Amino acid sequence: MGKRSLSLVLSLFGGAALVYVAVAAAVVGVAGRNLLLLTLVLPTAWLRVNLEPAGHLTLAPAVVITALVLAPPYVSVAVAAFSAIVSAVLFARMPLKRALEDAGEDTIPIVLALASTGALLSLPEGLASRGFGQQLFAVLVYVLSRVVLAAIRASIFDGIEIKTFLSSSGRVLASNAMLLSLVALGLSRLTNIYGNTGYFVLPLAIIALIESYHPFKLLSDQRSVLFASLSMVAQAIDLKDAYTGKHARDASDIAVRLARSLRLAESEVRKIRIAAILHDIGKIGVSGRIIRKPSALNSEEMYAMRQHPVIGAEIMQPVELLTDAAEIVRHHHEHYDGSGYPSGLEGDAIPIGSRIVLVADAFNAITTDRPYRKARSKNEALGVLREYSGKQFDPKVVATLEAIVAIL
Repeated sequence: MGKRSLSLVLSLFGGAALVYVAVAAAVVGVAGRNLLLLTLVLPTAWLRVNLEPAGHLTLAPAVVITALVLAPPYVSVAVAAFSAIVSAVLFARMPLKRALEDAGEDTIPIVLALASTGALLSLPEGLASRGFGQQLFAVLVYVLSRVVLAAIRASIFDGIEIKTFLSSSGRVLASNAMLLSLVALGLSRLTNIYGNTGYFVLPLAIIALIESYHPFKLLSDQRSVLFASLSMVAQAIDLKDAYTGKHARDASDIAVRLARSLRLAESEVRKIRIAAILHDIGKIGVSGRIIRKPSALNSEEMYAMRQHPVIGAEIMQPVELLTDAAEIVRHHHEHYDGSGYPSGLEGDAIPIGSRIVLVADAFNAITTDRPYRKARSKNEALGVLREYSGKQFDPKVVATLEAIVAIL
């Protein structure tokens, strides 16, 4: 399944979940305690922690699982769908299409959990009338399918190996879901024994969880601010070169996909992502007259232009968060045969990140409109890269680009 196909499936499933909720609510009605569960969507969706290398977590599973074991089936589907949409649209500023994808990703595990116990179509009571064993089994199905689906999405959308995802973001997602499952199951037992006690305790539990998770949200927000700041720097360069700003972001996306396809460690991928965004930051130190010159540069102007990788690396070097990426920027114009600049490095002596950024930079440049020519097709760009493979470009990186070009 490709990226577009998975996106369509998730979006359709998210939309279908909303239709199912509307129909079921009209047939069964909405009890006051179920409105409480829906109200808790807002605070649980607000606490959104973005994970590295992909994915995110919220506190919504605590309410989703409580609804799963205590409320009619459509309520747990509603909580999952609405929390995903609220989190994506209101708090992550994502378009509605992406929000529907998130809704599909969050409701599929609920549907599988309900279907696994035959409670999906049991509208009035759902799992509430089943034994604790069946409830526990449904929760395990929910947690497992949620992590697996997130891994599949990360693999198809971001090129992250499933094994890598499961050992990083997947592990955090599973731990979070299991912890929230224990909270939800505990509250459900209180409700089964003492009536509606669990419904009254749930808001207090959510407040406590928000306090506990808030530091992780702050760290996540700081990472987001960092990359937003780097994008702003790329936009600032746009004032000198109208082509560079968007090019930097697009080249970064290609470079990240290449790095993951080459199975580099995620720590290296992060460095490459930063370097690709900032690879032309050194143009700040080059005269705008030279950058925007419509004709060929003379030898003096060419020398000045060729200083931009060095200038860029020197700008980045003193900043601790950017230090590791600085060397990639310094050498992103080195050629595989040693004919590049600034150091004339050759072959594997060139940092792998620099070789990747060079290919991503060239591919995006060829396929983008420039002041002096129209964009060329992806196949034409690949033809150019093949022609200079082993000379200007690393053959292994070019071959990797050929393998993934269809999804770029």
